[in-house]
Amino acid sequence: MFKLGLYCALIFLLLNLSITAKNYNGAELYSKGSLKYGRFDVRMRVVCGSGIISSFFLYYNDSYLGGGPWGEIDMEIVGKHENAFQSNLITGTAASKKTSEELHDFDSLSQSYHTYSFEWTPEYIAWFFDGEEVRRSTGSQVTDCQKKEMSIRFNLWISDVVSWAGQFNQSILPVYQYINWVKYSSYTPGSGSDGTDFTPEWEDDFDTFNSTRWGKGDWTFDGNLVDFSPNNIVVRDGYCIICLTNAGATGFSGDVPKDLTTPVLHGKSETGRRISITPFPNLASHFSVSLDGRLLSRKSRPFNRKAANFWIMRENNNGMMKIIILE
Repeated sequence: MFKLGLYCALIFLLLNLSITAKNYNGAELYSKGSLKYGRFDVRMRVVCGSGIISSFFLYYNDSYLGGGPWGEIDMEIVGKHENAFQSNLITGTAASKKTSEELHDFDSLSQSYHTYSFEWTPEYIAWFFDGEEVRRSTGSQVTDCQKKEMSIRFNLWISDVVSWAGQFNQSILPVYQYINWVKYSSYTPGSGSDGTDFTPEWEDDFDTFNSTRWGKGDWTFDGNLVDFSPNNIVVRDGYCIICLTNAGATGFSGDVPKDLTTPVLHGKSETGRRISITPFPNLASHFSVSLDGRLLSRKSRPFNRKAANFWIMRENNNGMMKIIILE
């Protein structure tokens, strides 16, 4: 009798799983640790496709449970907007959310890599795109976000809200979100790098998957047409790949598109500060300079030329750094 009951229970479970399983598999990458305040930078190539949400966000882990506050700071590429991303704050509770969506227009988000950043402080929350600030929020929602630490998250999924994300077309699958690197800097007001309020703490270049730092989601939620599968997070060739596939066709095959917008210099100075030199393809010898993820100059020439194909650039008058311009 016990065995018969056990078999019946197993059959019921399998039938239930087959009924509730969804037709598509997405993925969610999340940090196992949570953080409060700081600067969060990611270099990634996103997905644009009607109905699809490709995201980078900070999140109070237990928001969905109710009985406590909801906290979320979002950057989302919303499917029906091919040349824009949405910034958003979500506060309140699971039963009564407060949102503040804004759209930011930029061309060809899915065709190349870009740097997306948050600054989260007690006074403000700011969003950055390729080092340029595109939004700054203050007020009650910023205050509400002070209540708990947040985890770092990325996900790729399909929304059933056509009015928001657009009508999904299955023929687009599979699609992939590529992450080159993630960096976190703690909030250290008045004592950060070069007089800023942020001090670099760690950087993940995804040469391997750091299972101590990151976890892979295996859940779903209302309004989501996919089940998140751990098999749809793949690390290859120094990139973390988040996959959106048909159910049962999980994983990644093929070549990873390289981040070709940082071929000149991407590294650290002698003082440990992160420097990125990005050339402008259509402007000879012009480039943008970012220091610790913050844009210093755009479409500018170096201060003085040292030798053929070499230039010298001051680091905020505190030193000199040599950079190579590919001409």
